[in-house]
Amino acid sequence: MRSYFVSAIAIAVITPATLSAQSDGIPNLDVRPVCRGIASQSELEAGLQQTNFEECVKSEQATREQLKKEWPTFSAADRQHCVALANTGGESSYTELITCMEMARDVRALRSAEAASSTANTTAAPSSSSKPAVQPAPADSVPRSSSTNEHPKMEADSTLKELERVKADAQNARASEATVRGKLASAEADLQRVKVDLQRTKEEAGRASKEAEQAKADAKGARDAKAMAERKLADAEAARSAAEERLKASESAAKNQEGFGAWLRGLFGRKPSNE
Repeated sequence: MRSYFVSAIAIAVITPATLSAQSDGIPNLDVRPVCRGIASQSELEAGLQQTNFEECVKSEQATREQLKKEWPTFSAADRQHCVALANTGGESSYTELITCMEMARDVRALRSAEAASSTANTTAAPSSSSKPAVQPAPADSVPRSSSTNEHPKMEADSTLKELERVKADAQNARASEATVRGKLASAEADLQRVKVDLQRTKEEAGRASKEAEQAKADAKGARDAKAMAERKLADAEAARSAAEERLKASESAAKNQEGFGAWLRGLFGRKPSNE
């Protein structure tokens, strides 16, 4: 029972423990599997999934830079435990690692504060007499060592469950972030398509406006050509009428000339009579 209790305390990172190996450097985690899994969960086309994957990798590298700044603030036990936990399952993540260590550090600080408060209360409690009163033990009293050991064990199990819950929350947060990135990328793609369609619509409207202006110019030219043709037709009709009038006048003059000639021939062509 005692060995299990010590192991649970070391795993849960409740109190300082002596470990055989310590991690003094930030591990190089392969975040590609977890980012690939997050990107594949989004219902996007291949190009957007690749963009989502690259953004996830960049986010993990930014988290590593943040972890580099906070790394000296974590204990060696916290580092080793959380690095081992982050590598569990085959998918490593700096987000999961820093969440684990921050949680372990907070739990350790909380336990230290509780211990300090308990010690202060015990020291400040006044003694009622120089000799503590000895009271008879109840007849049904039993050793309490078992319950005393079980209580830290329950706390260790509770802390492990809390760490697992935080790990699950971190994974869900990454999945939600990937979904948001996917929706944002999809919205940006839709916006780009709308911009292209709007530009195409503007170009088509410009062409339609030019065609309308050309049609108006063609219509005006057609009206001018029609008016000119009508004028030419009127001039032709007037010329035809004048030609007909001249023809009639010529025919009338010819008839008159022919009659006059016959009269002259009749006048000068008559022979004198013999008396």
